[in-house]
Amino acid sequence: MHLKAEDLPARLHDLRRVYLVCGDEPFLVEEAVTRIIEAAAAAGIGERQRFFLESGFSWAQFREALASPSLFAARTLYELRSREAREGLGRELPACLPLVAPDSVLLVVTGALDRAAQKAAWVEAASREGHVVIATPLAGEPLFAWVRARLREVGISNEELARRISYFTEGNMGAAADAIARLKSEPHPDAEALAAIMGDEARFDVFAVTDAALKGDLATTHRYTNRLRMEARDPILVSWALAREVRLLCRMAARQARRAPLAELFRSERVWPARQALLLAALRRLPARRLRGLWRACAELDRTNKGRAGGDAWVLIERVALGLAGLSGGGEVG
Repeated sequence: MHLKAEDLPARLHDLRRVYLVCGDEPFLVEEAVTRIIEAAAAAGIGERQRFFLESGFSWAQFREALASPSLFAARTLYELRSREAREGLGRELPACLPLVAPDSVLLVVTGALDRAAQKAAWVEAASREGHVVIATPLAGEPLFAWVRARLREVGISNEELARRISYFTEGNMGAAADAIARLKSEPHPDAEALAAIMGDEARFDVFAVTDAALKGDLATTHRYTNRLRMEARDPILVSWALAREVRLLCRMAARQARRAPLAELFRSERVWPARQALLLAALRRLPARRLRGLWRACAELDRTNKGRAGGDAWVLIERVALGLAGLSGGGEVG
């Protein structure tokens, strides 16, 4: 059976012999692996053997390990990891599946599989014997549902918090999980506590840059972008956060030019009232011409991040951030 990673917990009461975990969302991949290992331990599987499909790996030795259970533990979890879906998996894995003892577990962890690869014979063989768990990044309503469920797991039932966390951390599920974990330890896990967590200067969260820019705070925007650069943070995530705000402001400006109400846009983009005020204030500060220039700068930044254009991504990030904050000439390309 093929499962989404977020649907796995509901299926772990019935432990299967084989699990294939794949995907391009590292946090969800590792979380799925952890859940399977914990479920196996709870079911009485006392030994875990790890194998890595890399140079020097022997399929013959792996098959021997599957066929010869440990003398010290009657039930074993065999974990086989591969950075990507290497050719050997498709050729060798089907022959390994029948060797897994009925009361043991084979856990195979690999990278993303495209739609064609998900239908390959070796993947279907794993699906017949157990579960194929696919971990893909969540966004929009699926991310909100995931955050809400995670909050409820730690005893917090608050729709507003779920909306805020999913909005601020879309594109970085590890950050969402971290925010939830930190809220769990707060005596009053409310919006104020979340703001303190997300804006903690010791972490210099990337979304603090967008908040400062939308507020028109040039000094804070410059300080945050400079600190993120000095900490060698991932420019792609910072770029994505800035581009999201610029795109939304461009859409707001276009609707405003047509004298169309913004309520529908805010609803579809899941923008809560407090953030609506922040965006509206930014829209009043930034003329449409400036926003178009910022969007062109975001496009150039995206090409730079993908290696399709030269230049320094952090120089472009600062240009976009300061332009969003209102610096004259900020965001102009060329």
